[in-house]
Amino acid sequence: MKRTLFALPLAMCCATSAFAIDPIEKQVQVTAQIPTAAFFVEPVGGNWMNDPQEMSWNSYQERLDPITKQLQVKSTIGPISAYLVSPAVIASGAHNIGLDVKVGDTVLKTTPAEVVSAAQAAPGAIIGFEVSAQPAPAAGYEPGSYQGLVSMMFETAAP
Repeated sequence: MKRTLFALPLAMCCATSAFAIDPIEKQVQVTAQIPTAAFFVEPVGGNWMNDPQEMSWNSYQERLDPITKQLQVKSTIGPISAYLVSPAVIASGAHNIGLDVKVGDTVLKTTPAEVVSAAQAAPGAIIGFEVSAQPAPAAGYEPGSYQGLVSMMFETAAP
């Protein structure tokens, strides 16, 4: 009789383990970029350039607050120049808001301009990066959900 009582809990234990829940596999994508020692332009404070950046609406001043970040730059070759690949704009349907993109002290256009001198670039430097909305028209900005892509090119060449 004692053997039957011990066998029942043992059978119950084994029966429940036979119905194990399936394992769950998770994956994390890991990336790394190691720039050359001669020339690089990298975001400071994480890889924020690959994440959407939000321009917050400031209801007190009725304007979009600028996005301000920093870039780490270096060129042992010469000065660093930059330009916009296309005009910087955010859009909502048929409505557009032009953007000013500033790297260091230079507002970028679609033509190259020096943003870091050769003397600053040689040891490396941290410079400002800012995206701001151009002034609103007299009637104000049209309500909507705006989005766009700021595409820039950075180059270095011998002085």
